[in-house]
Amino acid sequence: MSDELALRVEAVFVRALLAVAERDKLVDAIEPLRARCEQIEARLVDVPHGAMHELATRFALTPSQVAFLWAAIAVAIEPRITVHAESLGGPPGRKGLSVALYQRMTGLDAGTGRELAMWLARDNALVGSGLLVRVGEAATPAARTYLAPARLCAYLSSDSTIEEGLVGVARVEQLLFDDAQTRVLEPLSRVLAGPAVALVVVEGASGTGRASAVAHAAGRSLAVLNVARLQGEDLADKLLALRRESELGDVLPVISDIERVGEGGAALLGAFFDQFPTTIVVITSQIGMQLGTSRAVVRVRWPVPDTPIRRALWDALGDHPDGDLDMLAQRYRVGPGSIARAIESARLLGAGKLSVEELTVGLRHNIAEELGGLAQRVEVTQSWDELVLADDTRGQVDALIARVRHAHQVLERWGYRGKMARGTGVAALFSGPPGTGKTMVAGLIARELELELYQVDLSQVVSKWIGETEKQLARVFEAAEQGHALLLFDEADALFGQRTADVKGATDRYANLEVNYLLQRVESFGGITILTTNLDTAIDRALKRRLAAHIVFDQPDEDDRTELWQRLATTRTAPIDDDVDYPAMSRLFPKMTGANIRNAALSAAFLAAADQAARIRQSHLLRAARAEYRSMGFVLSESVR
Repeated sequence: MSDELALRVEAVFVRALLAVAERDKLVDAIEPLRARCEQIEARLVDVPHGAMHELATRFALTPSQVAFLWAAIAVAIEPRITVHAESLGGPPGRKGLSVALYQRMTGLDAGTGRELAMWLARDNALVGSGLLVRVGEAATPAARTYLAPARLCAYLSSDSTIEEGLVGVARVEQLLFDDAQTRVLEPLSRVLAGPAVALVVVEGASGTGRASAVAHAAGRSLAVLNVARLQGEDLADKLLALRRESELGDVLPVISDIERVGEGGAALLGAFFDQFPTTIVVITSQIGMQLGTSRAVVRVRWPVPDTPIRRALWDALGDHPDGDLDMLAQRYRVGPGSIARAIESARLLGAGKLSVEELTVGLRHNIAEELGGLAQRVEVTQSWDELVLADDTRGQVDALIARVRHAHQVLERWGYRGKMARGTGVAALFSGPPGTGKTMVAGLIARELELELYQVDLSQVVSKWIGETEKQLARVFEAAEQGHALLLFDEADALFGQRTADVKGATDRYANLEVNYLLQRVESFGGITILTTNLDTAIDRALKRRLAAHIVFDQPDEDDRTELWQRLATTRTAPIDDDVDYPAMSRLFPKMTGANIRNAALSAAFLAAADQAARIRQSHLLRAARAEYRSMGFVLSESVR
């Protein structure tokens, strides 16, 4: 505690004692207490101007306003004052101060007290900045209680610890930036250093060093408030804390994760931006997010660092791990924040020197955290040998793989990127009846191209709340961009359905907006998007025009079913009977798809094991196939029964 603060607290304490003594007519105590007050006032004359003088100058505070602020601070940090304040009519157990209580403690005249109460009741800068906080309601302005926050008390004690609930980001001189990032930093520095009050929005993937870049461009430290899932009074309190920190600390205020703010938070944030008196920065992963403010907005797009920078970051932050760092840097489009988190996860999981394999696992864990249950990583266990497709269909699948595998050669080296009317994202639609191999082929393509397969959970993504579906999808695509992933939307007609030209209300209008957003995001996605549907006529026509491929998976014919029975019923070690008639199985169950045949073959193996049979016989396959056929809703012919 500084000398000035200690003396001010003691002065308020002694005045409270004096007020009690005068009320209770404790004659022997009154004069010594008055003398002590005079001694403290005399000592304060010689104390150098401190932080309070700076605040008083900045907010143009009068002496009576400064004196009230000192008293509120003293009540907040000295418990003994609270005890005597209660005896003078203060609120029980509360550390706040009202003008009425202040008058009883200090003998302030009625006129000055009235002016002070009216000044505090108005939207003055001191209360607006959170340096005094109104507590509860009161019948009159003089009875309203004000609380000095802990951060103000710490500030006057020369304690620079950042406000609780905020994160400090220091400016670091030695940062690695590629050419594209450097081109963004230059205009960003001009805006942040300029005299105009600005609302700056930095858009880019999380974990790419956005906050560090802002600190570097601003040449100062940051106070960052993450508003994810905050709402109501909790959000309002945290915003006030950010405003307070921007007044007390030499920091640039930043709000992050604004796209994930809790319900009702958007309106609160819009009003906050309108009233904020200085430059403030918003960091978001959602491109083009509307902030609901009347202020002019400056937007910059922060890119993911290029491959050489990512390689250098893995090497430096990971303390030179073992393995192919070039592969890691090439495959995963992540920035310093994501790399640091992956390394931390890998260190918790491993022992000794890190390996690329452990770092990859660490990345997967953090990508799963980013997805938050919106999509699940799928382990691909099948092989191409288990797949039976028509020649034309298999040719289309191979062409899709080739399009991804040779994209760099065709688009960059051969110059065809300039011929692309839209983005370079690769999207394909797989349509056909259930069980014909659509999802299986998506997994096989992912493994062929050494991609992670993430299946989107539409029940978690689609929201009845306006704008929420787009936010959820933005998270999915952002995480997938970083994770070197293939995104699979099963039963995609639920999300990519036809837009309606006959807009009858808000529901139709926002449903159309969701499809428009999806069309744009699929094209800009750097990975592969595969949509599956059982009914291709339900898919939006505009989406179909933008597809790299539309592959139809037909119901297998008799020959295909025979081959499927033979492939799926046999393994290297399964004791399958030599007399099994696969063509007969195909003829007897004509409605079966590959998925149905796989189910029946597995069930037959369990039946044989339960019978303690030496071999899996035709009878086991027939029993299992009959059960599967019934579950499909088909009536069995007499020959099959």
